Amino acid sequence: MAATNPSYYQSGVCQDIKQKEHLFHLYMNQIFDGPGVTNANQVSVVNPPGQLFGFGHTVANDWTIRDGPAANANLVARARGMHMGAGKVDENWLFCHNILFTDTRFKGSSLKVLGDFVGNNSEWAIVGGSGEFAYAQGVVVAKVIQTVPPTPGRTWELRISAFCLCIPKAIPMTKMGPWGGDGGTSFDITELPRSLQTVTIRCGDVINSVMFSYTDQTGQKKTAGPWGGDGALTATITLAPSEFIKQVLGTTGAVGGETIVTSLTLVSSVTTYGPFGKANGTPFSSEIPEGNNIGGFYARAGGSVNALGIYACPI
Repeated sequence: MAATNPSYYQSGVCQDIKQKEHLFHLYMNQIFDGPGVTNANQVSVVNPPGQLFGFGHTVANDWTIRDGPAANANLVARARGMHMGAGKVDENWLFCHNILFTDTRFKGSSLKVLGDFVGNNSEWAIVGGSGEFAYAQGVVVAKVIQTVPPTPGRTWELRISAFCLCIPKAIPMTKMGPWGGDGGTSFDITELPRSLQTVTIRCGDVINSVMFSYTDQTGQKKTAGPWGGDGALTATITLAPSEFIKQVLGTTGAVGGETIVTSLTLVSSVTTYGPFGKANGTPFSSEIPEGNNIGGFYARAGGSVNALGIYACPI
């Protein structure tokens, strides 16, 4: 028996995911703490006595990262985290920090970096990120290029290569309606729409069925319907590449004890299609938000279309 997902959980398939590479050439300034040092940007938290190779020595750091090696170069980010002596039989420092960007372009975004260093050359793994660097993976190649006299410290040259996932963002939808009655069976689309391509309406004195094709949010063509029954007349609207439907007008009325859609008119950015059916009953109109188009429909239908609703989405 399949397990039922809890209410706090959702899942979905992300299509057309791409990667974007970010390349940085930066310089990181480290100033050791110690007696008489007033501008240190790191501090020893634990320093066990009697340990060779600095084993267990733990240091918190808030190192500055600039766009050049000079002290007056522009501040771009800060390396906040810790490094710890992790070698008991030889010298080795475990480095775990967060490169938090502070400049205007990437302010608030970060790269999560983990690795070790011995001597003047290191390679650290990028194991995550946030903001513009969400889902980041990559590498930081670090090289000590100079010490910082007279204060004890050093300057690192950083060459950063980070790959981040570009996940398509869902286009905001406004589901409007439906207009009509509550008879028939409910019909809806399974993939969220972006724009209509064709609409086919079967009708006589009322709207018997609706069928349409549309482009979904991943750019794929989908078809829905026909929703309803057969009609005496069939009309197919094929929209031009730059044409879109901006309004649906119609009427609803009682037929055989059920409220159904009796007429439809589709207003595009180029022309007006219809009316289809006969305009008998109560009029309705879809007043979609400015800058939106009608990307698709949902409905209730049996032998005729009992009710019709729309999806409005940004053009």
